[in-house]
Amino acid sequence: MSDAVQAVVITEYGTAPAVGGWPRPTARFGESLIQFEAGGLNPADLAIASGRFYMPLPEPPCVAGVEAVGIVLESDRLPIGTRVWSLGVTGRFAEVFCAPDDQLVVVPEGIAAATAAAMGVAGLAGWMPVMSRGAMVPGERVLVLGASGIVGQVAVQTARAAGAGWIVAAARSADGCRRARLAGADAVARLTDPDFDLQLADAAGDGFDLVIDTLWGEPLQASLAALRTGARIVHVGNASAPMASLIGGALRGKRVDIRGFSIFSEPAEAIARDYPLLCQAAAAGTVSIGIDEVRLDDAVRAWAEQAHQASGRKIVLTA
Repeated sequence: MSDAVQAVVITEYGTAPAVGGWPRPTARFGESLIQFEAGGLNPADLAIASGRFYMPLPEPPCVAGVEAVGIVLESDRLPIGTRVWSLGVTGRFAEVFCAPDDQLVVVPEGIAAATAAAMGVAGLAGWMPVMSRGAMVPGERVLVLGASGIVGQVAVQTARAAGAGWIVAAARSADGCRRARLAGADAVARLTDPDFDLQLADAAGDGFDLVIDTLWGEPLQASLAALRTGARIVHVGNASAPMASLIGGALRGKRVDIRGFSIFSEPAEAIARDYPLLCQAAAAGTVSIGIDEVRLDDAVRAWAEQAHQASGRKIVLTA
C-alpha cells in the first residue's frame, strides 16, 4: 500500500492550492478512514484558501476541501463499505482522508456520489433556511434574493415542494431569471434594473412572510418595505455586500426576525436529519442541481472556474 495519496494541497494561505502527494492518513479513535468519491467545490473553499474565513484554520500546508462523499475503509462505528458525506473546514479533497465520526452522515441508497456531494453544502444552504431555519409554513409567500445561483435555485425548489403559496425570485441576469423560473418561481424581479424595488413591491402582493437572503446589502434593504408583520429573514450569504443598512423602525414596526445561517455552525443533529431528506428529494426529482464533474487531478482548473462561476451549475470534483 502506498504511503502517499493524491490531494489538493494548500501550501500557503493567499495562493491557489496545487494537486500533489500527501501522506496517507491513519484514522485515530473516533475517526473513520474514507475513500474519496466526490466533493463539491464551494465558495467557502476559495475563502479558506485565501486565508479570509470566519472560522479558525489549520496551519499550512494542509489539504483543502470542506466536504466529500466517499466509502468507509476503516471505522469503529460504521460498517466497511458504507457511503458517507463528510463536512469539515479542510481535509476532504484527498484520495483517502480521515474524518471524525460525528461529522459523517450516511448517504441514502440509490444516490450517485456526485449528486450526494452536490446536495451537501450548496444543497443544504438552500434547503435548511426554508425548511428548518426559516420554518416555512405551507401557503406562505417567499422571496429568494439571489435565486439564480445554486443555493437560490434549491431554495426556490424547496419552497415550491413544501407548499409555498407564492414565490418571488430576485436575480441579476436574464439567464438567472430564467433559471429561477424553471426552478419554480411564480414571479421574478431583476436586481440590476433601476426599478427593482418597484418590481419587488408589485410582485409581493400583500407582503412576504419569509426571505431567503444570499446577497445582503442593497437588495435586502429594498425588500424591507415588502415584508408582512412578523416576517422572517434567513441570512445565508453576502454575495452583494458585507454590510447592510437597515431601517430600525421598519424592523421594529413589523416585528421582523433576522436569523443567521451557516452550514458550519448548524447543530450536527439538524444536518444529520436534513441531509438524507434532501437526498431523497433529489432522488425523487423534487430538487435538482446542474452538475459539472471535474476529476480531482484537474482541481486547479476547477478552482479557477469556481472563482468566476456564474452558470448556476455545481462543480463537483470526482475520483
